[in-house]
Amino acid sequence: MFIRCAYLIGKPVAGKADALRENLLKSLKMYMAFEKIRSAKLLTGKDFEDGAPEIYATLELCFDNEADLLAALATPYRQEFRAFFAANVMPNFDGIVKHINQDVAEEKP
Repeated sequence: MFIRCAYLIGKPVAGKADALRENLLKSLKMYMAFEKIRSAKLLTGKDFEDGAPEIYATLELCFDNEADLLAALATPYRQEFRAFFAANVMPNFDGIVKHINQDVAEEKP
């Protein structure tokens, strides 16, 4: 499995937390239009250890392999999605977004 995470580092704009969450949930649904995506998750930070990075939320996109992820990122739909994110998520968020692509090893019971 291969996962791309978008880390939202910062906090909601004052008075915009509900609008931010609403648009992050819309983004989550929009991610499912990417070809060959297996799943999309929204993780929202609740309790932070001292010294932990201020990651407000993580958007996690799961693909079978790196080739599927890279193919999804190369589609015209990605630009449509990025435009939605810039217009609807970022005005409600005071911070930055950083991405990490990750190779995943997993064990299940």
